Amino acid sequence: MPKIVPGTYEIYDFGRFISAFKAYDKSGKELPVQKKDENGWLINKAVTLDKITYMVEDTWDTQIKDKFVFEPAGTNIEDGKNFVINNHGFFGYFDKMRNLKYEVNITKPSGFYGATGLNTVKTGSQTDTYYTSNYFDLADSPIMYSLPDTSIIRVGGAEVLVALYSPNHKVDAKFLANNIREVLKAQKEYLGGKLPIEKYAFILYLTPVDGGSGANGALEHSYSSFYFMPEVNGSFLAPYIKDVAAHEFFHIVTPLNIHSEEIGDFDYNNPKMSMHLWLYEGVTEYFANHVQVRYGLIEKDEFLSKMREKMVGSDQYIDTLPFTNMSLGCLDSYNSQYGNVYQKGALIGLCLDIKLRHLSGGKYGLVDMMNDLAKTYGKNKSFKDDSLFTVIVKLTYPEIGEFLKRYVAGSEPLPLKEVFKLVGIDYTPKISTLGYSYGNVDIGYNPESRRLVIVNTHKMDEMGKDLGFEEGDELVKFNGQDVTPSNIEQVMTSFFENIKEGRKLKVVVIRTDDKGKKKKVKLQAKIRMVEITRRHYVSLSKTATDKELQLRKDWLGPIDLK
Repeated sequence: MPKIVPGTYEIYDFGRFISAFKAYDKSGKELPVQKKDENGWLINKAVTLDKITYMVEDTWDTQIKDKFVFEPAGTNIEDGKNFVINNHGFFGYFDKMRNLKYEVNITKPSGFYGATGLNTVKTGSQTDTYYTSNYFDLADSPIMYSLPDTSIIRVGGAEVLVALYSPNHKVDAKFLANNIREVLKAQKEYLGGKLPIEKYAFILYLTPVDGGSGANGALEHSYSSFYFMPEVNGSFLAPYIKDVAAHEFFHIVTPLNIHSEEIGDFDYNNPKMSMHLWLYEGVTEYFANHVQVRYGLIEKDEFLSKMREKMVGSDQYIDTLPFTNMSLGCLDSYNSQYGNVYQKGALIGLCLDIKLRHLSGGKYGLVDMMNDLAKTYGKNKSFKDDSLFTVIVKLTYPEIGEFLKRYVAGSEPLPLKEVFKLVGIDYTPKISTLGYSYGNVDIGYNPESRRLVIVNTHKMDEMGKDLGFEEGDELVKFNGQDVTPSNIEQVMTSFFENIKEGRKLKVVVIRTDDKGKKKKVKLQAKIRMVEITRRHYVSLSKTATDKELQLRKDWLGPIDLK
């Protein structure tokens, strides 16, 4: 069984969830089996092997508490309701035989539908059969079984399935498909008018309760992506789904068509990491945002606000750590720094895009470079990890090689002010202003209580001091509303949209006293403006030159969707 699967960058050891492992010969005689390690079994007299049986514990509600598997990478067994079959959690492989073909037969409850990105499938009333060319393709293709709620989007020569499980029917697949459709159209144009796939599946599980990981999100695959999201009203869910779906769908570019040997021949139990997470995740995250502003789905100010959030988010990580080093050590030494791929990684993409357009007079951007890399390599050809920068320089400009050397492989901070100036955008590292706040405290998650918790108060402002937040406080209610990891964004949005000077903000927390006893504590303070330090302030320059304005237009558009 896999120790790790592509796209997770976490050691999960899926063998932990396998029990009662038995092997038999053709006569039904049990063969001797030894447990090699967490993920492997040694079958003696394997030359006579005919059948293997074992039990699988689903990861979503497992009693195994350590190394909890992020739900989109895990498995779910809800008898009669829903089955999430991430195949790497159910099926293993024989050592040195990962390239054998697989046939998987699944017996299903009456009326259930298997949503998947797999092409080769035979569907029956009781049994579905799937064929894959190798173990990688099987492990790369999740299947979700439930009563069908599906919708089809046809775009760019591809058939895109949207399959949904919403236990309380708060949203349906057609609604989500309508919200994803415009993004897919924009992505088609962004990639040159045609998509490099024929079939794709968005597989979504909506949960009315918080999962064991305390997080929501998705996991990409070559021809599908799986989503674990809160079951909330569609108006709240749609914008989030749109952003996450845009990111996951762009993985059809990388790593599907642009990847190193470490990914092309992925070793599930002795993985070697690539140094290019800036490419796989950072550029993908940048594209997911840039495509929306370029084709008029969001305004320039909203795009800049999203990029500012990346800058602020990146501040919590080690800025002097070379990104290539972080990538190589993301499973161990630098595991705590992995999240920066979605922050600084996206900003690396932004800087490269602007620099490429500047050097080419607006004619050639980052997406053009990625298309050229995809033509150079493709799905079945991997690049050598240490040669990618050289290849990029040959495709682009020497200045791009210098940028990669200094800011991706090197320890220098990104030249944001210099880069933004090229497109007539003012950038200031820090400004002070008056505004409303809920305290400027850092909020984390306690997996044991499944509550949000105040993890840091060292930057707490006057509003936070008025309320009296303490580190370790677990949030129960905020402004009269129950607070969970699933609804915190809605609660905060509602607070800021309806804020009134002088009105009392009431917060209920669970606080642990000096004796270790937990008790509810009610906090309150009058809402007032306080001095707020805004880091990474960006705005459209009022003194931009014609040249800068033209390059900004080449970069951001908007371009009308066809």
